[in-house]
Amino acid sequence: MQTSHRFNRFAALLLATVTGVLTAGQAAAEPLIYLNGNWQFAHAPTAADAQKLTGFQRPGFDTTAFRPIPVPSNWAMQGFEAPTYKKFPNDQGPEGFYLHQFTLPDEWRDRRVLLHFGGVWAGAEVWVNGVLAGRHDSGFTGFSFDVSKQLKKGANTLAVRVRQTYMEYAMDANDDWSLGGIYRDVTLEAMPKQRWLETPTVQTTFDDQFRDADLKVRVMVGDKHKRLVPGNYVGPGDPYELRLSLRDKSGKLVQEERHRVPAHYGTGRETSATLRVQAPRQWTAETPELYTLRIELLEKGEVAHAREEKVGFRQISTAGGVFRINGQAVKLRGVNRHEEHPDVGRATTRANWVQDIKLMKEANINFIRLAHYPPAKGFIELCDEMGMYVGNEVPFGYAGEALDNPAYASATLLRSWATVARDLNNPSVIYWSIGNEDPLTNLHLAAVRAVKAWDPTRPVLLPWRAEQWLPPEIDIMAPHYWTAQENSDFAARSTRPVITTEFTHAYGEHGMGGLNQRWRALIQHPAGAGGAIWMWADQGLKLNTRKPDGSLDGPLKLTTDGWDGIVDSYRQPTRDYWEAKAVYAPVYPVQEQVAFNASQASVEVPIQNEYDFTDLDAVKIEWTLMQDDQQLATGKTTLAGVPHAAAPFSLPITAIKQVQPGATYYAWFTFRRADGSEITRRTVELIPAVPVPAAQAYMPPVTVAEGDGVVVSAGATSYRFDPAMGELIGATVDGVQVLSAAKPALWRPLNPSETVQLKPGQADKLVDLDRARGTVSRWEVKPAGGNIHIAARVDYSVDAANRYQVDYVYVIKGDGSLTVRYAVTPAVEAPWLPFVGMTLRTPTRIERLRWLGLGPLDAAPNMRTASILGVWAGRYVSPETTGLKAFRWADFTVAKGAGFRVRQDGYIDTASDGANSVKVLAAVVGRGSKGRRPEAPSPLLDTVVGKDGRPTFVGEFSIEPRR
Repeated sequence: MQTSHRFNRFAALLLATVTGVLTAGQAAAEPLIYLNGNWQFAHAPTAADAQKLTGFQRPGFDTTAFRPIPVPSNWAMQGFEAPTYKKFPNDQGPEGFYLHQFTLPDEWRDRRVLLHFGGVWAGAEVWVNGVLAGRHDSGFTGFSFDVSKQLKKGANTLAVRVRQTYMEYAMDANDDWSLGGIYRDVTLEAMPKQRWLETPTVQTTFDDQFRDADLKVRVMVGDKHKRLVPGNYVGPGDPYELRLSLRDKSGKLVQEERHRVPAHYGTGRETSATLRVQAPRQWTAETPELYTLRIELLEKGEVAHAREEKVGFRQISTAGGVFRINGQAVKLRGVNRHEEHPDVGRATTRANWVQDIKLMKEANINFIRLAHYPPAKGFIELCDEMGMYVGNEVPFGYAGEALDNPAYASATLLRSWATVARDLNNPSVIYWSIGNEDPLTNLHLAAVRAVKAWDPTRPVLLPWRAEQWLPPEIDIMAPHYWTAQENSDFAARSTRPVITTEFTHAYGEHGMGGLNQRWRALIQHPAGAGGAIWMWADQGLKLNTRKPDGSLDGPLKLTTDGWDGIVDSYRQPTRDYWEAKAVYAPVYPVQEQVAFNASQASVEVPIQNEYDFTDLDAVKIEWTLMQDDQQLATGKTTLAGVPHAAAPFSLPITAIKQVQPGATYYAWFTFRRADGSEITRRTVELIPAVPVPAAQAYMPPVTVAEGDGVVVSAGATSYRFDPAMGELIGATVDGVQVLSAAKPALWRPLNPSETVQLKPGQADKLVDLDRARGTVSRWEVKPAGGNIHIAARVDYSVDAANRYQVDYVYVIKGDGSLTVRYAVTPAVEAPWLPFVGMTLRTPTRIERLRWLGLGPLDAAPNMRTASILGVWAGRYVSPETTGLKAFRWADFTVAKGAGFRVRQDGYIDTASDGANSVKVLAAVVGRGSKGRRPEAPSPLLDTVVGKDGRPTFVGEFSIEPRR
């Protein structure tokens, strides 16, 4: 069952209401009956099948073909049809026919009764007891009918015909599943028949100091008292009273007013009231403080009807081109969210909503852009309660480009009004969005102006549109997928706030590169208010199927047609989730490195507070001082610091008694919220102000022996080279072989985020450059300064169109280390290389990896904020070690305790070729964002000939065999 906050309030009072035992002081606000449960359903795959069901709403219709179906649900999730992604072929979608019987309480026969549908996809035609109640064509907006006249005492029949296609149904289709059905709550609401309260509207306005506030309330009282003759009311009529009371979260009465209203028989009348509140607790995503407003209609002193609204004191401004909440500039750390879950499709539940919001808040997300339609009302109410900013979107779907057709006028205004009217009072909604990635048309502008007339308190934007000439009614610029530099340049000069409603695309597993660069480039400017990642969760559905007799036929199968989420369909975090959490962290050390002397008692580390309303002293800081993998000292503290500023933290370093040559010193910081949950963790490296030279060790002589190749030995270590290949073909220590080959590494299969950057079909033509065969054109062995130098040039070729030249320099020192320098000049069809480096192969599997660098998560040049400096270790092929690692040194254990250390300030790619190889990479191409190349300063590794000729890529690393 879908239950919103408001609906939950009524459930406890419902039984007493329908049994007539409430006193005037207990009068329930909006008593409701839920019609959720098992309904009867018939599926019509074709127009001919639908024609056979004509008249299904009439008594006596043959319903033997109907099957039970839960409401709320989507019928594709119940196995009645395979789901369709995006639009239906030829705009012909199957239909669904629903029947449901319910009993009306006797006490409701003399009341006004509304039938509410939270959401039906996509169009609904509704009958009550065979009488047409109305039709609603808009798949994501709620709707209601006054069914007082159609209802009868005792048993009643509700019939609903659901169409998935009609003229404007493309406004309900998105880059997502099209799922037919009654997928949100169905309820009946009772109220007095002759005079009642409509849903009030509220607005909060602060004084100039943002201390005291006015709660402005407007409430319409409807009236259906009969007139005596046309133009004349019955007698003078009876006045009534409106009692408004405001209570805080503890139930304490904050303010109360009574308004006496003269009679107005036969017509509605709106009453305005202002409650002045001294120093109310302000609503923000960081401080989601809510009050309860209760409005009671008193007839002759007795409560006849009542309504309640949750109120947040919150005021939005875009003055001066800065997005502000309650006078404070705010930065929006966002994601886009579809309303679906693999188990239930769009019939999501409170548990689903809570799970999403909790996971988002744990990832430092404070903003949800609803894509591309209003969600269930209960989700918005949870955002109010738990603290989340919401960009609410009027649903225009795939029909946005058709809105220059006047025939869409009624559909445009219906969706606009329904979206705003339902969520007008929710403080979490901070702007209205009109459609998605649409051109500006006359109907778009009409929707903008209508929305601003209905709600002058919130700004409006059009996703994708960011032209300076946009009409002034469009308050916010909303570019999509601009580069970091483009966002920075634009926000620097924009006179309107900039919220990039889609600013990077978490495409597949490798498509969210540059998030930190884009985020920082935007928010550094006052106009840069933030943005939203596309998107929150993968679009997977776990589907039922049915046998010919209509019974369910398992097992359930997960179908995915969208894999763009930073969490998967079941909300398991992906690598992208952790990157978003780190980038969005509102507390972090400003500097990555700080210089120190061993004689210092402490070093100053500035801590940035990017919260908008929370002081830094609400954050718990844990720190650990490290020397490589040795813990030297730990501590816990708090630090005062105002929002949007850095505060100095003194890190004690007295535990560093003496700086050791070659050691790495750093401090781990973990920042926690008041509840103990982690905001983020970061590293600050401590750099000795005076470098400590390494001690000079005895160097045994280096010898060269030629025969079966060239063998260079230094002490217990020897290296074997093949002059015919120009390559290292073995390394041993104490007689144990630890390396068997070292070859160029230039290629791997391109991931989906990379292939979409190429021309159509180009990816299929690219060859594996690591399959190339080499021909040696230079080979030279000579001593130099007590070392042995080997110089080689090898020309590699896969075919006539894919060749490259590598110049090697091998330097073997007396300490047994080997330094490999190489320069690669490609002449290949690939427009760029995924990386440049060497593959080291081992005679047996690598058992264990230990490295100093970023970890434990993988790291790419433009996606490394979530990885932190440290010494990490684990089995070689395991989740913590597999992937791309930024490193300084790495130890590989091969056999009998022997192995080797590789030193390089670069990357290792582990287990990509199995458990007996590692790629040591000097350069790695940055990660793109779906269809877009990585942005500078990320390496691009282009192979295209330029004005200076062909590009050459160079690299260097050292190998130290160990026993």
